[in-house]
Amino acid sequence: MGAMTSAQERKIRQTGCDVRFDNLTRQLYATDASIYQIEPIGVAFPKDAQQASAVIRAAADSGVSVTPRGAGTSLVGNAIGEGLIVEFSRHNRHLTDLDLEKRSVQVGAGVVLDQLNDFLTPHGFCFGPDVATSSRATLGGMIANNSSGARCPLYGTTADHVISLEVVMADGRIEKIGPTNESLTAERARIENFIRARSAEMVERWPPGLIKRWPGYGIERFLRAPNDLTNIFAGSEGTLAAIFSAELKISPLPNEKGLGLIFFSSVDEAMQATVELLDLKPSAIEHIDRPLLDRTKGQLHFQAARDLLELDTQPCESILIVEFYDDVTERLSILQARKIGLRTKILTEPAQMNLVWSVRKAGLSLLTGCIGPAKPVAFIEDAAVRPAQLPEYVRGLRSIMQPLGLEASYYGHAASGLLHVRPMLDLHNANDLKKFRLVADQTSALVRQFKGSLSAEHGVGIARTEYMREQLGDELLEVMREIKRMFDPKNIFNPGKIFEVGLALRADRTSRRDASTRIDNHLRENFTRPLELPFEPVLAFAFKDHSFVGNLEQCNGCGGCLKGTGIMCPTFMATHDEIMSTRGRANIIRAALELRVNGHDPLRSAELDAALSNCLSCKGCTPECPSNVNLALLKAELMHARYQRDGLPLRESILSNIDLLGKIGCAMPALANRVLNYRPVRFAMEKTIGLSARRSLPPYAKERFDHWFVKHAVAGIVDPGRSSMAAMRRTAGVTDPGYSRGPVILWDDTFVRYHEPHIGIAAVKVLEALGFEVSLVENRRCCGRPAFSQGNLDAASKLARHNISQLSNLNSQLSAPPILFLEPSCWSMFVEDYCELRIENAEKIANRCFLFEKFVADLLEHEPDALHFKHSSASADGPRRDTETTIAIHPHCHAKSIMNPAFMRRLAERLPGKKATVLDTACCGMAGAFGALAEKYDLSVQVAQDLIDKLENQGRETQIIASGTSCRHQISDLTNIRPKHMAEMLAEALP
Repeated sequence: MGAMTSAQERKIRQTGCDVRFDNLTRQLYATDASIYQIEPIGVAFPKDAQQASAVIRAAADSGVSVTPRGAGTSLVGNAIGEGLIVEFSRHNRHLTDLDLEKRSVQVGAGVVLDQLNDFLTPHGFCFGPDVATSSRATLGGMIANNSSGARCPLYGTTADHVISLEVVMADGRIEKIGPTNESLTAERARIENFIRARSAEMVERWPPGLIKRWPGYGIERFLRAPNDLTNIFAGSEGTLAAIFSAELKISPLPNEKGLGLIFFSSVDEAMQATVELLDLKPSAIEHIDRPLLDRTKGQLHFQAARDLLELDTQPCESILIVEFYDDVTERLSILQARKIGLRTKILTEPAQMNLVWSVRKAGLSLLTGCIGPAKPVAFIEDAAVRPAQLPEYVRGLRSIMQPLGLEASYYGHAASGLLHVRPMLDLHNANDLKKFRLVADQTSALVRQFKGSLSAEHGVGIARTEYMREQLGDELLEVMREIKRMFDPKNIFNPGKIFEVGLALRADRTSRRDASTRIDNHLRENFTRPLELPFEPVLAFAFKDHSFVGNLEQCNGCGGCLKGTGIMCPTFMATHDEIMSTRGRANIIRAALELRVNGHDPLRSAELDAALSNCLSCKGCTPECPSNVNLALLKAELMHARYQRDGLPLRESILSNIDLLGKIGCAMPALANRVLNYRPVRFAMEKTIGLSARRSLPPYAKERFDHWFVKHAVAGIVDPGRSSMAAMRRTAGVTDPGYSRGPVILWDDTFVRYHEPHIGIAAVKVLEALGFEVSLVENRRCCGRPAFSQGNLDAASKLARHNISQLSNLNSQLSAPPILFLEPSCWSMFVEDYCELRIENAEKIANRCFLFEKFVADLLEHEPDALHFKHSSASADGPRRDTETTIAIHPHCHAKSIMNPAFMRRLAERLPGKKATVLDTACCGMAGAFGALAEKYDLSVQVAQDLIDKLENQGRETQIIASGTSCRHQISDLTNIRPKHMAEMLAEALP
């Protein structure tokens, strides 16, 4: 549709619903997880059914189309449209009326599947259909698509679990539909007549045996249960009405679960084995193949799964995941006895089974995370045949793709006859676009040959509307058109999905397909017009892509960043605002570079500010996004491009030089601290450079750590060529006092040096107790993290070159001693970001850099008696007795982005009488200078809330460990807790 008139906008705004017509919001909702892009005129966020009714009726009266939307994870484009997007996931998350006797629950359309299951699990129940996107898939979207998932053989599809629906019709009516509801009785009778008249055609086109869904409205389901209109609305993809809430059936949790993993040398063998295993009645048989498994290499969050599957020592081409509920031991024993495949592995431990499922669930994002412009494209990924036909169907697919020179991954729901097949195509390339068309055409014909379903769980959307006539035939398509006319006569809801834009059946049935519904129409703009950067990138994007645009285009819109747990994305978890997600930021960066923002300079757009300014650069997206989108690097690159052209603002210049401020402050610490705590000074700082007066500032130390170190009797800042054997033999706590471990370099970061010298002192005590000679780097400069975070990459590069040069000199004179870091953000600077800045010798130095805790933990793993700790209490008349105390550890985001923090628990529990846990927390919200800014203070506190809640739920005697200075600062500001660094706790436990 064309531009919106002021009268239309006014009418929609008058409903009282939160409706946004700004450019930022329109760009955020122009895409979903598909390859398509349509810019809407606006987005509405109704808080209740009445608001939804009012805004839909106002849009309809204004001639504006409506597209209902949940999490926007559609792979086929059914969550985008040119009219008004009505988004139900932000506010509509109520869970009520749990009835365990009736086995039912009432949910809002915006309730996420994992949220529902977390609510049901303590009661011993779950919601059966389990889509791979369970961390963000909404129940409204699952009903609209009639989704299913891996355990479809056991639970069926979502429609099987719908008791009733509350829907908003095109004229604004709110209707309750279900077998016991009396609403829409006339429509129900008419639909029954239409369907019964076409029952023979349905049997011919849709013979029994298909486990997944058929495309379009559930007319075959309605034929079996004509009183139940929920069967028509489940699978309607928002083309008939907007689903606001639902009453759902719930299922008891299984008494036990078990997995049998069967490894194969070919996909063909796995397909044949699937057919042979169906007699065991598994709850699921899932297939994953080599292309998907290879994408887990080098991925921190999947390394444990790789190790469990022994992929590096016993590679394979294909794996079947065979899951059983109940009678697990017997059925796994039968499976193992059949001697299928190369080898079999049996798993019954929940943690191990979850590792395997995590790989399968991340399939799409893992695959699209490959390097280069060619990606596995979702467009034929949802076709299903009967399970017994699967081997022949896969051979048919290969016969289509091999002549075109295409490779593809074949993974998914083997037990249901549905494989998510994604050919590798570069949609920027005209030749590959032709292949895209050929594969789609021929696959549609192949599915029709098998009398299968081209759209079995993801929906029809844009990707398959073109093929609905040949899939359904004119008679069944006309039945569906009549249903559409009945409920939505003005074609308000999601036009162009399932049907061609015109509702009337064409008289000329041989006419060309409607151009607006062609699969290669509405492609994302970056495919049709490649991105051109208005700057020369500085960073290497060394982890994988070696390209700014390449990393940006890793974002496929899958919505993995919309989850509520883990470390990605902390601002989204706090606000549930799309622009705060990794996906939202990537979409806006892409939109800015496509010059769709204001039609002007992308680097100056307000939309880009909204995307970048609230990114915490926590690096949580890098490991948790399976495609490894790195917003911290994208942000730094764009900010640097701005400063290169427009100059570095005063505040950013000051915040880039925290080390210099430390030198100045520690020259007269008492005076500096008094001045910085003087209210008029803080008020002036807030007004001039934007540092919040509500935020405490870290006090300057009376004595700098490096000054203390010079006076330290054991080791000072030594001449790099000099060895102090006496110092090396001071090995308090070491089993063999004659053993010398040699030198280590302790990196005294800015905050340890000028603000928290007690942490450095504690670290020295621990290292000397272990028998090391500790030295500092003479003439070291700030690691450059503050400058890098501000986008001041020139300053960061200058500091990096200096530090690497200093350490390279020490390398030759001290035989490359380890370099230990107390501050995780400094450590990540050395091991990752110096390489991103293309600093010479950075990689060599990075190999010597260790986080202090990890270095000590690894040493004690090999030598448990290398440190002796004092016991917490002793009895006067007997041996010492330990009183167990608890330790709660909040790991720094940068540490979690590079390594698994589980080792911290093991290290803490080496202390006598200590029981430790690593908290499942995200970013503290402080994020360096971010939380100190006046305009970010409230968001910083909002992000911190989950951490604060978890800390305050700990017992009073629980000791809190937080190794990041920002984390300690935030916790101290917002609670009465005084967290410690791990070095302090270890040092305090030494004799």
